[in-house]
Amino acid sequence: MKIVVISDTHTDDIDKLPSALITEFNDADAILHAGDIVGYKLIHQIEHINPNVYAVKGNMDPFFDEKLLPKKRILKFDEVRVGLIHGYGASFGLENRLLYEYDDVDIIVYGHAHKPFWGVLGDVHFLNPGSPTNNRYTPFNSYALLFIKGRNFNAKIIQI
Repeated sequence: MKIVVISDTHTDDIDKLPSALITEFNDADAILHAGDIVGYKLIHQIEHINPNVYAVKGNMDPFFDEKLLPKKRILKFDEVRVGLIHGYGASFGLENRLLYEYDDVDIIVYGHAHKPFWGVLGDVHFLNPGSPTNNRYTPFNSYALLFIKGRNFNAKIIQI
């Protein structure tokens, strides 16, 4: 299973996303957006390419209804439980704060910091794809690919 992971797109139009990312959407089993979408039109446009889109509300998405964009989700792909959340507060200590948001997940996918990260804290893996459009704190834009098969998983940060 191949899952495309994005966050912090800060755009209302798919034409503002890199073409490499659009190509990834075509053959993905699912797409996760960890918030700061800014315009829900973008989610609709991605759904026209691939209907398996799961998104959450970021701090820059204040006008979206909780039913449309919840603050957090728990998703299950094969035998892997994934927590999807944007994040909040300072970048320092963000992963520690997010640990308290979920009781039983294998991976927490998050955004907010605009810094790509794939690592482990305790027994939980953390995946922040960075931003494909707004590289505030890194010299490159990025997204991530999450691969899941049964109980096994791995991720890769893609620089663009």
